[in-house]
Amino acid sequence: MTRPFSKTILLSLALWPLAAPAAGMFGAPVETSGDMGYTFRTLTGTTTGDSVSHQMRASINARTWLWQPWLATLNLGLRGTVDASDFEREGLSSSNNASIVTGDLDLGVLSQSRTPFQLSYRVSDSRVDTIDVGNPVTTSGGNEFQTSRLAMKQTYFTEQGYRFQARFDQNEWTSNFDKFDDWLLGLDMSMRMPKQTFLAKGSYQNSNYSALSQETDNIVLNVDHFYYPTKSLRIDSMATLYDIERSSTQPFNSLNQANSTTDLTQLSSFVFWRPQDKPLSLSGGVRLYDLDSTTTGNSVAVQNMSATAGMLYQYTKNLRLDANLDTTVIDSEGQQTTASKQRAGALYQSDLYEFLTGYTYQWFSTLGGQWRSAEDQDNQSQTMSLGHDVQKVWMANRFTSWRLSLSQSGNGSQQTTNDVKTNTERLDHSASLSWDQHFESSTSSVQLTLTDARQFGGSKNDQQFLNVQALRTQHLDRRQTLSGNLTIQTVRQDFNGQGNNDTVTTATGQISYRHSRILGVPRLQYMSDMRVSRAARDSSVDRSEWENRLDYAVGLLDTRFSWRITDLNGENFSLVYFQVTRRF
Repeated sequence: MTRPFSKTILLSLALWPLAAPAAGMFGAPVETSGDMGYTFRTLTGTTTGDSVSHQMRASINARTWLWQPWLATLNLGLRGTVDASDFEREGLSSSNNASIVTGDLDLGVLSQSRTPFQLSYRVSDSRVDTIDVGNPVTTSGGNEFQTSRLAMKQTYFTEQGYRFQARFDQNEWTSNFDKFDDWLLGLDMSMRMPKQTFLAKGSYQNSNYSALSQETDNIVLNVDHFYYPTKSLRIDSMATLYDIERSSTQPFNSLNQANSTTDLTQLSSFVFWRPQDKPLSLSGGVRLYDLDSTTTGNSVAVQNMSATAGMLYQYTKNLRLDANLDTTVIDSEGQQTTASKQRAGALYQSDLYEFLTGYTYQWFSTLGGQWRSAEDQDNQSQTMSLGHDVQKVWMANRFTSWRLSLSQSGNGSQQTTNDVKTNTERLDHSASLSWDQHFESSTSSVQLTLTDARQFGGSKNDQQFLNVQALRTQHLDRRQTLSGNLTIQTVRQDFNGQGNNDTVTTATGQISYRHSRILGVPRLQYMSDMRVSRAARDSSVDRSEWENRLDYAVGLLDTRFSWRITDLNGENFSLVYFQVTRRF
């Protein structure tokens, strides 16, 4: 498998011994660091087989500048790995020896000037950069993969502070069985003035996906203009253009992977008037939308024009009024449809009352009406709600606090569609109780939440929710810490009173133990972490994971040993990971 940019990294590694003295000739110091080490990894799975990997690693990181720091800065990181892997599954075995080069390169030219240039390049390999089990970053479809990214950005700042920028990105994702690569060319512009801002972005992207023999060309152009002549008035305008062409060749060019084109144009402008010293706020705007989409054998053409206007009026500190109007005209395949919606509402929220010792009480009420009209359907609805809540926070002692919250609300609505009326009533209750305790050596908290929602009338729906969460952190001594958390959640639903109750219970928990000086050995750290997740549903993912890890550092020598056991929906994995690294 040929990597387009691997030669660049190898060439950089070969030229670096020459580049460093050259930088020194101009008086530029070279800061270097790096490491050398060995890594052992063995992964055992009940259905995926056994794999063993031995890796010898070396890396170097260098920072310098060319001639003067204001001219150019260079950061280079190179990682070389020699990997020997063995794989066995159901009597089949294979061995693989590979030399893996990964790294990153950052070059900045004239970074403090009005014309800065930036270049960065990244190469990664899942065999080196990840060690987790079941993490999609580790493998994709069970296959190791490699990625590379090249990014270049040239910027120009005018004397007025305007910014113009050109950028180029190239990305590649490669495995033994698949490949995905794309490149993007973009132009950005930003002009910020005292009372307005103008932003423009345009890009062309080409993507290739070998598994589907699919190629996609994507053109995006977006222009934004923000105008704010006063502190109260603001006008936002936007123009957007999308042009997407997707093609695939036989035998992949089926109905699901057909050739297609999509052209989308959108124009919009919205006005906001929100004075800080007045109770009235207004907003409104228009939006134009044009879509042309063609797929093999099918085409869609839609034009949409919509307008909206809204008002918010704070009549008193307790009473707020609002209203809005929306109108939409849709033209699809020569057929035009007009729809409109009007709404008006009011919200009253009482003052906060205190009673007994530490209790607070507040009530609220809402009232609203909505009218919708379309070509062959008229709809009207009226809603009203009334609710209240009680809260209390108190200290049992100087270490322990409690918090109680109770709320109740009821609402009713009547909906009329073409002279057919439907009434719906809903009643909601919720309660929450939490307990917190803080000592010098420990922290504990428990929270219980209960909700009950019942809907009557045209559709009868019931839903109950229970959530219990507990957390505890205990410092056993100045070097040992034990922590854990547990969350249990139950949701019960009954739709339309059919009696087919659907109850789902999920539980997640974690226990962690950390010792910063295990067996009395300085800098020998031990960590044990267990995580469990369970759900009472066949389609859910149950996972258990237990990791034990030792970390030991002596001077510039770092050592890590980890053993991780994972149960993922009944499939068991065992991962043993050992790494020793000498830094310099």
